[in-house]
Amino acid sequence: MEVWAIDLCFVSPFHSTGTNLGSFIQVTRGSDAKGMNVPYIPATHLKGVMRCEAERIMRTVAGISCYITGRPDVPGHVIEVCDEVKTGGYKCPVCSLFGVPNIDGGGGFREGKLRFLDFYPSRENEEVKIERRSHVMINRKYLVKEKGALYSEEAVPSGTIFTGNIIVRSVLSEEEERLFMASLHAMAGYGLGKNRSRGFGAIKIGNIRKSDHVMVSEVR
Repeated sequence: MEVWAIDLCFVSPFHSTGTNLGSFIQVTRGSDAKGMNVPYIPATHLKGVMRCEAERIMRTVAGISCYITGRPDVPGHVIEVCDEVKTGGYKCPVCSLFGVPNIDGGGGFREGKLRFLDFYPSRENEEVKIERRSHVMINRKYLVKEKGALYSEEAVPSGTIFTGNIIVRSVLSEEEERLFMASLHAMAGYGLGKNRSRGFGAIKIGNIRKSDHVMVSEVR
């Protein structure tokens, strides 16, 4: 087993919807290793974005036919897998890295080589300051503001660093490690959280440290 501790550095504000208090929307919060209630990036969100990017990369370079994350051109979030996956194998490193869901005709659920943990503010951040921003809802049909539709939401400011672990359960092949790194950096290009169309969620990949154990201070 190998553990990759990764820093994600936000170069624009970050928002991931948590509790809604009327017209006030909080960011997602969770308890860190010290028991502090702080914003965090859910492991499922990281894994989902990286898997989408890995599929996009492999469809471009290898012409794969899988759409585990759903076909964008077909209503209803249709999932498709290749014949190799249906018979218990793998055609490309996407499923070997990220796993196979339990879908009809999909060969049954299988875990991938990667296990994602939640990312929390780095210990370098002495205090995570939360910004509050006010917005007005826009009528998309008439492109004017809606009356009585003022709301506020929290955001983690740019410059905040989140750190977390991705556990590599077994040795990666050269192709798997290339796709792992490619999807990680493609995720940075795509962004995280909500409001990306308004410039939120832009990140860059910071330090990557590899070890054979998870630091207790770095897990939830």
